[in-house]
Amino acid sequence: MNNSIDPKIIVIHDDIADNSPIMVMLKVNHGEDNVLLFKHSQDGLDYVLENLGSKMIVLLDKNFKEARDISGIRVFEKIKEKTSLVYIILISVSNISELDDDELKMLINKDLFKFESFTTDYTTILGLVDEALLNLSLRIDCVIEEWIMKHPDEARNKPLIKNKEGISFTMNEVLESIRKQGEVGVDFERSLLKLAIEIFSRQKLINND
Repeated sequence: MNNSIDPKIIVIHDDIADNSPIMVMLKVNHGEDNVLLFKHSQDGLDYVLENLGSKMIVLLDKNFKEARDISGIRVFEKIKEKTSLVYIILISVSNISELDDDELKMLINKDLFKFESFTTDYTTILGLVDEALLNLSLRIDCVIEEWIMKHPDEARNKPLIKNKEGISFTMNEVLESIRKQGEVGVDFERSLLKLAIEIFSRQKLINND
């Protein structure tokens, strides 16, 4: 698993060329090694799921031409089954009104970051990528993920916390729960936030004295 903390921009779209303006500017803004283009939806999905240790923004097409490709909606769903820490921007020539009710409900409930027309000015999409990266940097769960992924594999497989029943959880288990917004992960986030607020409050009191 890749544990780089550099943000990755993953473009999964069969109508975008590697030398297109949006790809060129993404590489200028975020580094050539950090921007990857996949023409086939399954290839892009496989990369995302195999590299969940990287901070990622996914630009995703809705429809793919080749029969072997699954739809962008299905790619979105499969990513969100594994993690809530990847922001996905759906870019498509399709209008949002073309989505059926079940698709729209699923996208909303599973936190699609943005839906944007592929025909819009590409600078708008670049702005959405920057917005997504900023939001990721401010999320407590993403900060925890980054902290955990800085540790070597050996450390991540050692017990980190115990719950009320005395069951121990490793860093990797906590991270998996955070990605899926499970009980252990959410409780860990809440505890860290309470601790941070308490420390900050004490520091302010000291400074005010």
